[in-house]
Amino acid sequence: MIVADRTAVMGLPEVSVGVIPGGGGTQLLPRRVGAARAAELIFTARRVEAAEARELGLVDELVEEGRDRESALALAARIAGNSPVGLRAAKRALRLGHGLDLAAGLEVEDAAWRSVAFSGDRAEGVAAFNEKRRPQWPGSRHR
Repeated sequence: MIVADRTAVMGLPEVSVGVIPGGGGTQLLPRRVGAARAAELIFTARRVEAAEARELGLVDELVEEGRDRESALALAARIAGNSPVGLRAAKRALRLGHGLDLAAGLEVEDAAWRSVAFSGDRAEGVAAFNEKRRPQWPGSRHR
């Protein structure tokens, strides 16, 4: 998930200096914006302003100037407040299911669901919900 302020300008200018995007640029960009858009952005080395980046799917959230770090940290804290066991399983299902046909993706999801369905985090989450309190995730003590 990418948070950027409204003044951000981004791009992959590497071909303009004789190299190609590294760090996953040629692999991650097509997964975010599609192969044709990624090719156009990479081949032209075009820079994209924040509003267009949001439209293209390069950015998930646009925030006021200078608030990107604060907003990204708030998003991270919100994510970190959830079940570590559930988050790991959801990440695994998203990662392994990406690019599969629906039936295979649903099998990946079902396996991930089964891995957490009877976990301590699930029991704590249900108990905390019923007791109207914040959960104390047992999964956060184990890595």
